[in-house]
Amino acid sequence: MFHIDESGRLLAMRPAPYEAEDILQELLATHPDLLAGGQMTPGDPRRWLLVRREAGVPDRDGGGGRWSLDHLFVDQDGIPTLVEVKRAGDSRIRREVVGQLLDYAANGVLYWPVLSLQELFEQTQREAGRDPQEMIAQLCEDDTATVEAFFAKVGDNLRAGRIRLVFVADAIPDDLRRIVEFLNEQMNPAEVLAVEIKQYVAENHGWRTLVPAVYGRTAAASAKSAVARPSLSELREKADEDVRTLWTLLEQWADDEDLPLTHTAAGVIVSSRNDLRIAQLYPKNRALCINLDPLRDRGRHELADACLATLRTLTSKPLTAAYPFFPAPDAVAKWNDVAKLLSQLAAV
Repeated sequence: MFHIDESGRLLAMRPAPYEAEDILQELLATHPDLLAGGQMTPGDPRRWLLVRREAGVPDRDGGGGRWSLDHLFVDQDGIPTLVEVKRAGDSRIRREVVGQLLDYAANGVLYWPVLSLQELFEQTQREAGRDPQEMIAQLCEDDTATVEAFFAKVGDNLRAGRIRLVFVADAIPDDLRRIVEFLNEQMNPAEVLAVEIKQYVAENHGWRTLVPAVYGRTAAASAKSAVARPSLSELREKADEDVRTLWTLLEQWADDEDLPLTHTAAGVIVSSRNDLRIAQLYPKNRALCINLDPLRDRGRHELADACLATLRTLTSKPLTAAYPFFPAPDAVAKWNDVAKLLSQLAAV
């Protein structure tokens, strides 16, 4: 690679390793475009916002961060993008990092509280001197977009497993590239990619150039991405009997309460009469997630605590205080009690 300076001299730019992994991590945090979103989806280039660097990943409902993910980004479609950074000289880049990132993904889709991710995003943006609302509007290219609505979409993508895993290094070894290509062809709807960010420097001039390249988008992986996602009816048909029964009960309850149910790729959303999301049925999780923290945010602490106490009497499963995942079999068995609780929340 060569650079022509203002005087017309041709200067050789030579490959150079990063002095430390942290330097590459910091570059990504401050310049997310290095993820080369245009190479990932040329027809609709990805744009990014950082949710958090060193984001904690829990391994159970209500758990703390068992692991620390290098970066968590979101793109303009609300798709969570998990990024792990390693230098080529780190022996862990070949196999250990793959299992590491898969661990983060498998647990993040189940246990990341969306409200907590939203709070981390807002904190990150304010620490950088930016307004979270303005950043979401810019990302979505829509002045009416709100942080709350955007992260509701992030939550839907998480629960549907619609995420993106990205390995980043100054050089991607061949064996890691083969693993990434294989995973990207096999995993659906998750996407797995590797981004190589080479650094070139001009000695004695202090100049450097960064050149990203994306690996993993094989012909088979691209064809997989073009396949239509399962329809709502297919999602319902593939669910187990308890989930299908609960789905029907929710529809009957909503009809009796004169409330619409909203359907997404992840499942069914139950809203109050004032458009507050009060619950979601997630077929893949076999659970009805009850949203209690939004009630507390509206000052309804007593109602939220009373609902949690009631739910805990109806199941033997431990339930978290913020977003308890109530098992579908218990919801069906104790439907009258659950329906009464939902009716209380719908009135908020």
